[in-house]
Amino acid sequence: MVAAFITAITVIVFLQFNSSRSINELINGNEDLMSLLKVKTELQQIQKNVEQLETEAKSIVIRGADLQDGRFRQQVNQINRSFEALDSFETDQTIGSGIQQLRQLVNRKISLNTEVLRTFSGDGKDSAEKMINNQEEQQLTDSIRILSNRIDERYQVKVTDLIRNADKSGVKAKTFGTILAILAAISALFVFGYISYKIIEQQRLIHQLNVSEMHARQLARVKENFLANMSHEIRTPLNAILGFTGLLKKEKASRQVADYTALIHKAGENLLQIVNNILDISKIEAGMMVVKAAPFEIRHTFSDIKAIYSRQCIEKGLDFIVAIDEEVPRFLLGDEARLIQVMVNLVGNAIKFTDKGFVHIEVAVVNKENEAVLLQFVVRDTGIGMTENETAAVFDRFQQSDGSITRKYGGTGLGLSIVKDLVHLMNGAIEVYSREQQGSSFTLQLPFKITTKGKEPVEEPFSDNIVHQRGLPAGKVLIVEDNELNRLLLQQLLKGWCIRFDTVSNGTEAITCLKTEKFDLVLMDIQMPGMDGYTATGIIRNELKNELPVIAMTADALPGQRERCIEAGMNDYIAKPIREQELKKIVFHYLEQEGGEAQLLSENELPVPAHSFQFLKLEYLSAISMGNSAYEKEVFEQFLELLPRELDRLDAAIQNGDFAAIRKTAHSLKTTVAVIGLDEETYPYLEALEQEEALSTIRSVFRSLQHTCNGALAEAKAYYSRRYL
Repeated sequence: MVAAFITAITVIVFLQFNSSRSINELINGNEDLMSLLKVKTELQQIQKNVEQLETEAKSIVIRGADLQDGRFRQQVNQINRSFEALDSFETDQTIGSGIQQLRQLVNRKISLNTEVLRTFSGDGKDSAEKMINNQEEQQLTDSIRILSNRIDERYQVKVTDLIRNADKSGVKAKTFGTILAILAAISALFVFGYISYKIIEQQRLIHQLNVSEMHARQLARVKENFLANMSHEIRTPLNAILGFTGLLKKEKASRQVADYTALIHKAGENLLQIVNNILDISKIEAGMMVVKAAPFEIRHTFSDIKAIYSRQCIEKGLDFIVAIDEEVPRFLLGDEARLIQVMVNLVGNAIKFTDKGFVHIEVAVVNKENEAVLLQFVVRDTGIGMTENETAAVFDRFQQSDGSITRKYGGTGLGLSIVKDLVHLMNGAIEVYSREQQGSSFTLQLPFKITTKGKEPVEEPFSDNIVHQRGLPAGKVLIVEDNELNRLLLQQLLKGWCIRFDTVSNGTEAITCLKTEKFDLVLMDIQMPGMDGYTATGIIRNELKNELPVIAMTADALPGQRERCIEAGMNDYIAKPIREQELKKIVFHYLEQEGGEAQLLSENELPVPAHSFQFLKLEYLSAISMGNSAYEKEVFEQFLELLPRELDRLDAAIQNGDFAAIRKTAHSLKTTVAVIGLDEETYPYLEALEQEEALSTIRSVFRSLQHTCNGALAEAKAYYSRRYL
């Protein structure tokens, strides 16, 4: 009995001792692990600071910055503090030895960069750049990186050992605790309770993680549904607003009504841009934003960008210059659409925040190697600029410097965030330099491939009253749309194109119509009461066995929507708000595929396509003449007679300094140029002449106006001779 008691006591003491030792090993292992984590953190900070140190030295040399701005010395001090912190941690001999070697290399790196700055200060930029680019600099950088990787590998081994030992200690503690629970109730309950608590805590954390993940998925679904509903609810009325104002702009109306219509249309376009920005962010977050490489001619691209903003710059009195270096290749392989989206955001912002001075775009080659080229794009302005804090947050979403900026200039703070995301998608980089009240400079670098030819020529979009030489397509269209305004808009557009149609308000009615009548094309809304567009299309394909073209119309522009429509059996997709030219191109394309054409128009009845002119735009003349060739001839004769006479009268008034005559003649010229489609090109100049007080500015504006008018006169004479003589 005594022997059994002594044995039991011995076993209990042994188990207690081993259990306590296992727990202590687990605790000590955690402390060692925390120490190693601190060492790793400091090593990462050192490597980061060394990179920033090198970058700062190069930046000072390249920019010719002030050597006294202190940032270089701050980086050195931070590196020294990190090494001091490492000295206070306990590490094994291998890691400690590696840290000492790393300190020596880093000190050499600091000395080398310090010498670069001394050389820059004493001998100039060229000498400093030679030191930066020498082989020793690169070898030293590589040595630091290799040694850091070795230390990190040793750290990983050490961490793995600590984790393995901690796991073993935990298992031992649990085992001994279970045995002690049988042999000694009090000791066993304490140990088992401690271990059980840890296990339960871990399970609770896992459960919380699962719940959080589920909530995140639910929030993502809620966000997607909200964006889909928001897109649909906003785009649906926008479709009517932009569509009908587009039609109104073609009608002959008073100047005031035309101005009101243009303002409404512009407001609708602005709202659509905001919606599109939000959807672009959604696409980027979902990984659905795709960069597509295609050949394009970069000078044509920037010519289009300049054309977009020239009038706005003239109205604000800004110098707008696009400078493309001669070394920039003519043809590039890349995503032209994304490049335009980036530049439109940057240039639009520059003009918006600049009231006087200039907006400049510069394009230059950074590096060219074989068939690859790295281009640098700089958008510089003399606008309101930004503070240092504002510059740091300029690419954050929904960020503007303060409420007064939003109230004065508008915007959502999304444009530059999208720009940054798009630049990264194109494997580029972007940075900004700005000073308050002195302007801003956005610099981005993008890689492209060099190619020997531009994009294939594509057929120009249909213009109003411009008939394709093959004639109007014959056929009948079924409009399936639940919104009355949208139905009315579609009816008006199809009437203008001389296309027959019927309308229904949901999928059920569409199926009934298709069972009893023959149609050549269906314009199918997606979200409708009763039977939606997806269901209706499925019945058309599977039950009616009808393969006529079905075009989806939806205000839901979220990622994947187009693919979903195609998978449902539809042939094509158009997003609301519907653009007239886009819809016309799709409708004509599919009706012509279905066969049948209206009677061919004779050569003399064919208006000259809009894209054959640089200055003239004959859409308005064609609309008001309604095909009356005699009327068009008379208009051209009056234009060719009146425009030179009024230009001479305006020139004489400028020479005499007669401001009243200048304003009167400029106002009169508006009527002369409008009928021939020159209003968009010349109105900014004419309005400037009506308002400007300085003769030097008036002469400069007149020269620009004269250049445009002379080009238009040359085109008008050639067209008149070809068509009427």
